[in-house]
Amino acid sequence: MRRKLSESRTYQEAHDIGEQRILDGIAVYDKYALKERGGVKKYFVQRNCPFCGAKAYKEEEKFQNRWGVARCMRCHSLYVNPCPTQEVLDDYYNNYKCNTMLEDIYAKRAEKKENAILDTRVETILAFAKKMPGEEIAILDVGCSNGSFLARIKSRAEQIGIHKRLSLFGVDVNENAIIRKVDPTLNLICSSVESFLEETQLRFDIVWHSELVEHLIDPYFVFTRLNKVIREGGAMIFTTPNDYSLEMENLSYNIPRPLACNILPPMHLNAFSTLNVPIIALRSGFCVESIQTPGNFDVELLEMDIEEVKSDFLNRIKQLGEEDKEFIQNVIVASHGSSHLQCVLTKPIKEKDV
Repeated sequence: MRRKLSESRTYQEAHDIGEQRILDGIAVYDKYALKERGGVKKYFVQRNCPFCGAKAYKEEEKFQNRWGVARCMRCHSLYVNPCPTQEVLDDYYNNYKCNTMLEDIYAKRAEKKENAILDTRVETILAFAKKMPGEEIAILDVGCSNGSFLARIKSRAEQIGIHKRLSLFGVDVNENAIIRKVDPTLNLICSSVESFLEETQLRFDIVWHSELVEHLIDPYFVFTRLNKVIREGGAMIFTTPNDYSLEMENLSYNIPRPLACNILPPMHLNAFSTLNVPIIALRSGFCVESIQTPGNFDVELLEMDIEEVKSDFLNRIKQLGEEDKEFIQNVIVASHGSSHLQCVLTKPIKEKDV
């Protein structure tokens, strides 16, 4: 059966957060653009392609007539350029309303005993964990928010009897989220991902992050650092929006939608896809075990009333029956055209000299 957006959040919640994200994104840009014009400090900096490292790009339509968006001339990836500095992002994530609204939704999710989407992700992680050798398995949730997903892993691990093997850690830049952690026993650290990876002496068997990499100033740097803290034979498992999805191909990032778009600065700075995940993975020393687009809400997102879009294609989807919509959803997933990616990258075991 086709899943519904309501499994993640109500439509009204999604609408309100989406609207607030745009308002906050405009406010952040205007605040720091004014500061930059009034002094010598830079708050927006040019960067190379975050996926392949190329310098050459062409300018795309600006986001909300403010934020610059670039298309790499080498690998065709889309990314925000100039990019906000870490100072701007720290201000945004700790002081702007849309992030608190999202934390409230995460807290509600944690209270639910069942959530098909989150439970599937938990099973993916624990399936990999059960295959790991050794008595202890260290799992890191990067961008852990209030720890709700780690709490879910812990609960499921207790049910299947492997909880004593697990050590659960989380890191997030949002101090408000860390303070409001859902389980006092979780090891949550307030820090930027970059700072944590520079300073930590911990090593992990599985690193999980969900909807994180699109937020980073330098995802390649973070991938290489994560590779260093993952033990050989371990894995990095993550989800992120898919730039090559049917939804993204049909709706501009400047059209409001109930779920966050691939480009949504200062939040989403990098548009990942089935094409550029292998590029950044191989550059940073990972092997690609799998790239899937599991598919959840694609048809629902395409059929929602969006006044700015005049499309016979979208209108025809709205008129279909439930059985046909479910069939289209399955086709989207099978063709890797769903709106989100789920990727498993592994760190290879070094071959011993004979």
